[in-house]
Amino acid sequence: MTGFLLGVAAVVVTLIQISTFFEPQEQGTGALIGEIAADIRQSAERAMRGEPAPGPEPAGISLGLIVTVGALVVAGIAVILGGIGLYRNEPHRPSYMAVGFGSSAFVLHFAFWLAVLICGIVLLTSIIRNLDGILGN
Repeated sequence: MTGFLLGVAAVVVTLIQISTFFEPQEQGTGALIGEIAADIRQSAERAMRGEPAPGPEPAGISLGLIVTVGALVVAGIAVILGGIGLYRNEPHRPSYMAVGFGSSAFVLHFAFWLAVLICGIVLLTSIIRNLDGILGN
C-alpha cells in the first residue's frame, strides 16, 4: 500500500512540475528567440575572425530540479516496493498499481521532455534556415 501511495505522489508531483514549465517567463518568447539569433550571429562573427568562444557560465541548482529528482526517486521506490509486494504474494492489485504509477511517472517525464526537445529542434532549424535574414545579408 505504501508503494501505491508513493507512486500516486510521484505522478502528482511530476504533473505539477511539468505544469510549472508553462508559467509566464520573465521575458517574452520573441525576445528569447531574438537572443538566440543574436548569439548565433555573434558566434558566427567570432568564428570568422578566428577568436575562441567564451567559456560557459556555471549553472546553479534550482529548486525545480531538486523536486524533479525527488519525484523520480519516489517513483523508483514505488516500483521497487510494488515488486517486493508481488514477490511476497501480498494482494496483487495495490502492488500492480504501485508499479504502474511509479513507471508512469518516469514515462510521463520522459515523454514531456522528448516533446520539448523536438519542439526545440524545430525552432533551431527554422532559425538556421533564416540565418541569412538574421545576419543581414
